[in-house]
Amino acid sequence: LSVIRMTDADRNRLALGSDLTLLGLNLNSNENLYSAFGGPFSDKPAAREPHYQLPMCYYMQPPALKTGHLSKFQLETLFYIFYALPKDVLQAYAAQELYTREWRYHTESKVWFKRATPSDGFPNNNSSPVQFIYFDINTWERRLYSNVNQNIAGGFLSEDDVRVKFSSS
Repeated sequence: LSVIRMTDADRNRLALGSDLTLLGLNLNSNENLYSAFGGPFSDKPAAREPHYQLPMCYYMQPPALKTGHLSKFQLETLFYIFYALPKDVLQAYAAQELYTREWRYHTESKVWFKRATPSDGFPNNNSSPVQFIYFDINTWERRLYSNVNQNIAGGFLSEDDVRVKFSSS
Protein backbone atom coordinates (compact mmCIF):
# COMPACT_ATOMS: atom_id res chain seq x y z
CA LEU A 1 0.00 0.00 0.00
CA SER A 2 2.83 2.41 0.75
CA VAL A 3 4.22 1.84 -2.79
CA ILE A 4 0.95 3.01 -4.29
CA ARG A 5 1.03 6.14 -2.17
CA MET A 6 4.63 6.78 -3.33
CA THR A 7 5.63 8.43 -0.08
CA ASP A 8 9.05 6.76 0.09
CA ALA A 9 11.24 7.52 -2.96
CA ASP A 10 13.57 4.55 -2.44
CA ARG A 11 10.73 2.04 -2.29
CA ASN A 12 9.12 3.68 -5.28
CA ARG A 13 12.33 3.35 -7.32
CA LEU A 14 12.73 -0.27 -6.23
CA ALA A 15 9.16 -1.21 -7.09
CA LEU A 16 8.74 0.75 -10.29
CA GLY A 17 12.33 0.82 -11.57
CA SER A 18 14.27 3.62 -13.22
CA ASP A 19 13.85 5.41 -16.52
CA LEU A 20 16.65 4.02 -18.68
CA THR A 21 16.65 7.02 -20.95
CA LEU A 22 17.99 9.05 -18.01
CA LEU A 23 21.10 6.84 -18.14
CA GLY A 24 21.82 7.91 -21.71
CA LEU A 25 20.38 4.87 -23.46
CA ASN A 26 18.53 5.25 -26.72
CA LEU A 27 15.84 2.60 -26.43
CA ASN A 28 14.62 3.27 -29.97
CA SER A 29 17.98 2.36 -31.52
CA ASN A 30 18.35 -0.80 -33.61
CA GLU A 31 21.89 -1.36 -32.35
CA ASN A 32 22.75 -3.46 -29.32
CA LEU A 33 22.46 -1.58 -26.03
CA TYR A 34 25.31 -3.42 -24.31
CA SER A 35 27.93 -2.00 -26.70
CA ALA A 36 27.25 1.58 -25.58
CA PHE A 37 26.21 1.05 -21.96
CA GLY A 38 29.09 1.22 -19.50
CA GLY A 39 26.94 0.48 -16.48
CA PRO A 40 24.65 2.33 -14.12
CA PHE A 41 27.56 3.93 -12.24
CA SER A 42 29.67 4.94 -15.26
CA ASP A 43 29.45 8.09 -17.35
CA LYS A 44 31.57 6.62 -20.16
CA PRO A 45 30.43 4.10 -22.75
CA ALA A 46 31.73 0.56 -22.47
CA ALA A 47 35.18 -0.13 -23.86
CA ARG A 48 35.16 -2.48 -26.82
CA GLU A 49 37.89 -4.81 -25.55
CA PRO A 50 39.14 -4.78 -21.96
CA HIS A 51 42.85 -4.14 -21.64
CA TYR A 52 44.69 -7.05 -20.12
CA GLN A 53 47.99 -8.80 -20.47
CA LEU A 54 48.34 -12.55 -20.08
CA PRO A 55 51.27 -13.85 -18.04
CA MET A 56 53.93 -15.68 -20.04
CA CYS A 57 53.09 -18.99 -18.35
CA TYR A 58 49.85 -19.07 -20.36
CA TYR A 59 51.81 -19.23 -23.59
CA MET A 60 53.97 -22.18 -22.55
CA GLN A 61 53.18 -25.67 -23.83
CA PRO A 62 52.70 -28.30 -21.10
CA PRO A 63 55.16 -31.16 -21.14
CA ALA A 64 54.07 -34.26 -23.00
CA LEU A 65 52.70 -37.08 -20.87
CA LYS A 66 54.92 -40.10 -21.17
CA THR A 67 53.54 -43.57 -20.62
CA GLY A 68 56.24 -44.16 -18.01
CA HIS A 69 54.55 -41.55 -15.84
CA LEU A 70 51.46 -43.74 -15.48
CA SER A 71 53.26 -46.05 -13.08
CA LYS A 72 53.57 -43.12 -10.65
CA PHE A 73 49.87 -42.21 -10.73
CA GLN A 74 47.44 -43.08 -7.97
CA LEU A 75 44.87 -45.76 -8.64
CA GLU A 76 41.98 -43.30 -8.81
CA THR A 77 43.85 -41.25 -11.42
CA LEU A 78 44.28 -44.31 -13.61
CA PHE A 79 40.58 -45.08 -13.35
CA TYR A 80 39.79 -41.47 -14.24
CA ILE A 81 41.96 -41.70 -17.35
CA PHE A 82 40.34 -44.99 -18.31
CA TYR A 83 36.76 -43.75 -17.95
CA ALA A 84 37.22 -40.11 -19.04
CA LEU A 85 39.19 -40.73 -22.24
CA PRO A 86 37.27 -43.34 -24.22
CA LYS A 87 38.86 -44.46 -27.50
CA ASP A 88 42.06 -42.59 -26.61
CA VAL A 89 45.50 -44.16 -26.56
CA LEU A 90 45.84 -43.03 -22.92
CA GLN A 91 42.83 -45.17 -22.05
CA ALA A 92 44.67 -48.20 -23.37
CA TYR A 93 47.85 -47.31 -21.47
CA ALA A 94 45.87 -46.76 -18.26
CA ALA A 95 44.26 -50.19 -18.70
CA GLN A 96 47.69 -51.68 -19.26
CA GLU A 97 48.96 -50.10 -16.03
CA LEU A 98 45.89 -51.34 -14.14
CA TYR A 99 46.64 -54.86 -15.35
CA THR A 100 50.21 -54.42 -14.12
CA ARG A 101 48.74 -53.60 -10.70
CA GLU A 102 46.71 -56.85 -10.85
CA TRP A 103 43.36 -55.26 -11.69
CA ARG A 104 41.26 -57.14 -14.26
CA TYR A 105 38.49 -55.77 -16.45
CA HIS A 106 35.28 -57.81 -16.59
CA THR A 107 33.86 -57.56 -20.11
CA GLU A 108 30.24 -58.38 -19.26
CA SER A 109 29.76 -56.19 -16.18
CA LYS A 110 32.21 -53.46 -17.41
CA VAL A 111 33.80 -53.24 -13.97
CA TRP A 112 37.40 -53.53 -12.76
CA PHE A 113 38.12 -56.32 -10.25
CA LYS A 114 41.12 -57.35 -8.18
CA ARG A 115 41.74 -60.28 -5.87
CA ALA A 116 41.55 -58.99 -2.32
CA THR A 117 44.78 -59.15 -0.35
CA PRO A 118 45.41 -58.14 3.27
CA SER A 119 47.29 -55.06 1.99
CA ASP A 120 44.08 -53.80 0.37
CA GLY A 121 42.59 -53.07 3.79
CA PHE A 122 39.65 -55.46 3.62
CA PRO A 123 39.14 -58.11 6.33
CA ASN A 124 40.07 -61.64 5.26
CA ASN A 125 36.98 -63.87 5.22
CA ASN A 126 38.10 -67.50 5.41
CA SER A 127 34.67 -68.87 4.43
CA SER A 128 35.19 -67.80 0.83
CA PRO A 129 38.35 -69.07 -0.86
CA VAL A 130 38.75 -66.05 -3.17
CA GLN A 131 37.54 -62.56 -2.41
CA PHE A 132 37.42 -59.81 -4.99
CA ILE A 133 37.33 -56.06 -4.66
CA TYR A 134 35.96 -53.86 -7.42
CA PHE A 135 36.18 -50.22 -8.29
CA ASP A 136 32.79 -48.55 -7.96
CA ILE A 137 32.59 -45.67 -10.44
CA ASN A 138 29.50 -44.21 -8.74
CA THR A 139 31.22 -43.64 -5.41
CA TRP A 140 34.76 -43.60 -6.85
CA GLU A 141 36.15 -46.04 -4.33
CA ARG A 142 37.20 -49.66 -3.93
CA ARG A 143 34.60 -51.98 -2.47
CA LEU A 144 34.44 -55.61 -1.46
CA TYR A 145 32.55 -57.68 -4.02
CA SER A 146 29.71 -59.40 -2.18
CA ASN A 147 28.03 -61.38 -4.97
CA VAL A 148 29.92 -64.63 -4.32
CA ASN A 149 27.32 -66.77 -6.14
CA GLN A 150 28.37 -65.40 -9.52
CA ASN A 151 31.58 -66.78 -11.03
CA ILE A 152 33.29 -63.65 -12.30
CA ALA A 153 36.71 -65.11 -13.06
CA GLY A 154 35.60 -66.31 -16.50
CA GLY A 155 34.65 -62.90 -17.86
CA PHE A 156 37.95 -61.09 -17.48
CA LEU A 157 39.69 -59.57 -20.46
CA SER A 158 42.99 -61.36 -21.11
CA GLU A 159 46.24 -59.53 -20.55
CA ASP A 160 47.19 -59.94 -24.23
CA ASP A 161 43.99 -58.12 -25.24
CA VAL A 162 44.92 -55.19 -23.01
CA ARG A 163 48.51 -54.73 -24.19
CA VAL A 164 48.99 -51.80 -26.54
CA LYS A 165 50.08 -53.11 -29.90
CA PHE A 166 51.63 -51.04 -32.62
CA SER A 167 50.81 -51.79 -36.24
CA SER A 168 53.85 -52.70 -38.32
CA SER A 169 52.91 -50.94 -41.54
